[in-house]
Amino acid sequence: MKTVQISLNSIDKVKSFVNDITKFDYDFDLISGRYVIDAKSIMGIFS
Repeated sequence: MKTVQISLNSIDKVKSFVNDITKFDYDFDLISGRYVIDAKSIMGIFS
């Protein structure tokens, strides 16, 4: 497992990020505090 820090501070960055990682067959998670979100789910990121 690899951990990196990213900043998704605009809608365009979120859309670009999701489009980029959906090309891979791996699982990606975003973690913010106690929340773990499926990084391939644009609706999950916006919630």
